[in-house]
Amino acid sequence: MKIFKKKEAYKGKYLKVIEREYLNKFGKKGIWECIEKHNAVFIFPITKKKEVILEKIYRIPIKSFSIELPAGLLDKPKENPKKAAKRELLEETGYLAKKLIPILKFPIQPALATHWGFVFFAPEVEFISKINQDDAEEIEVLKIPINKLENFLIKQSKKTNIDIKILGFFALIKEKKLI
Repeated sequence: MKIFKKKEAYKGKYLKVIEREYLNKFGKKGIWECIEKHNAVFIFPITKKKEVILEKIYRIPIKSFSIELPAGLLDKPKENPKKAAKRELLEETGYLAKKLIPILKFPIQPALATHWGFVFFAPEVEFISKINQDDAEEIEVLKIPINKLENFLIKQSKKTNIDIKILGFFALIKEKKLI
């Protein structure tokens, strides 16, 4: 596969829609539409009482709530992923992470977008302040005992949307023997 041309179709505040012209292995030309977006951080926080901090957040694109890990964009100048993770966790949940352990860097939506995700494990987070939501955010903070996380997500998936990445990150953190 050879990409030979890139054209910006739309530019917004947080993303660009790009058309990439390509030549496949059979010599056929095509256009792939994709999104260029800021990279993101995902935080898997656990309290001293072994509760996972999740968010029930309204997502405008799907016009519904979704249960997710605290997360956010790396959209501040010169902010590294670790600093962004600490900031996003505090802003969205009111919890402070004194320690952040890098777990994974992964392409978030490789068939659609160019952005990468950085996953951090935050052990023994502490609640220190009320949340500071953006105008476009409607968040309810959830505390789920870690030994009930999988059952909670399975049951909730029948009522609301859940971000399946939670279970994948949970498995990686267990494999690394961090919980």
